Amino acid sequence: MLHRIRRFVGWVSLTLWWGGLTFYSLVVVPIGSEVFGTTAQGFVTQRVTHWLNGIGLITLVFLLWNLTAVRRRLLIATWLLMAGCLAGLVVLHGSLDALLDPQSQSVYDAERFYNLHRVYLLVTAVQWLAGLAHLWGLFHSGERVAAE
Repeated sequence: MLHRIRRFVGWVSLTLWWGGLTFYSLVVVPIGSEVFGTTAQGFVTQRVTHWLNGIGLITLVFLLWNLTAVRRRLLIATWLLMAGCLAGLVVLHGSLDALLDPQSQSVYDAERFYNLHRVYLLVTAVQWLAGLAHLWGLFHSGERVAAE
């Protein structure tokens, strides 16, 4: 029964984080940019990504709990990749935040900001792909456990 609870909590947390990131990226950001403009949407994204990274951290804790019981190479590799990406995103987020002026809602050094932002988006894409692969691994690890 504990194995099922671990898998369920892992599934729910990963789908919350991964699904939230997917929805935010594909729906909210483009609509927000259209309605508010890209700079104003960027200040919304600045706050939302704190939440996404926090949910990602909680997700990684729950997935690590699952990994203690289900040691599959794909799950271990994708967990490590997601964790590494999250650490990088937190560092990058701090650097990006330092280039923003919330009072005037402007960017201090636009060229540096957008270069760092491109890296942030690339790391997020890698993390998203690792999350997708981890979901796949969770799905198949359940089949193996059921067969054992």
